[in-house]
Amino acid sequence: MRRVLAALVLAAGCGTPPDENACVNIRDVPMDLGRRGPGGEWVVGEWTTPRLHWTAFTTFAVRHGLGRPPVSVECWASFTFNGAFAKQIGNVCQVIPLCDGRDGVSSTEVIVRNSGAQDFWVRLVIR
Repeated sequence: MRRVLAALVLAAGCGTPPDENACVNIRDVPMDLGRRGPGGEWVVGEWTTPRLHWTAFTTFAVRHGLGRPPVSVECWASFTFNGAFAKQIGNVCQVIPLCDGRDGVSSTEVIVRNSGAQDFWVRLVIR
């Protein structure tokens, strides 16, 4: 029994600590910055410019035109406004499901956070 409890304590200590500033000063990304893609997805930003400038430790409320809650959010990021993209994972592009009582994933918007300490230029694909 003690081994099981020790394992649970160790597991509870792992992971990303909560970002206490995730729901502070949320910046709106209006719907007119996005468009419907060929597969019905909502796209904000292009493979080439213009892209969305996403400063470090910034949260976006991205308005989308899907008409339903999305099932996934892809974040493609570059270190420069016209550089090559890489698909981001981890704390660079976190979806915030609930933000101080506000649904972070809804039929009209998705709330995403750049919890990394680096500025990016991004392309978001919301499906």
